[in-house]
Amino acid sequence: MQHVAPLASPRESIFAVLASAARRLSYGDLSVIAAASGAVALAAAAVDRASWMLLSACYVVWCFAGWGILFHTSTPRTARWKAFQWTIVGSASVVAVILGVAVFFWALGPSWKL
Repeated sequence: MQHVAPLASPRESIFAVLASAARRLSYGDLSVIAAASGAVALAAAAVDRASWMLLSACYVVWCFAGWGILFHTSTPRTARWKAFQWTIVGSASVVAVILGVAVFFWALGPSWKL
């Protein structure tokens, strides 16, 4: 018996993989994900433990769920709608890259020098 994880085609981008994952989830699941990321961010801010890294991670998760809710079904592909879609994807991508670089330098610790 082989245990093989489903892999993306080499032609697929990370955005296509995330989009297919979001489309497999129901509206209820996506709503719970969005609400949970908002609740974590709100709770962290309320107890004064809201680091920018935690808030950035919550924003990326919220963008994934929001994108999945807004673009779940085949909606009219007008230019304004696609611009709105790319605004959400672009902002979450920028924050995810910044968060990844920050985690890299955080993992290096205080010993790194420029």
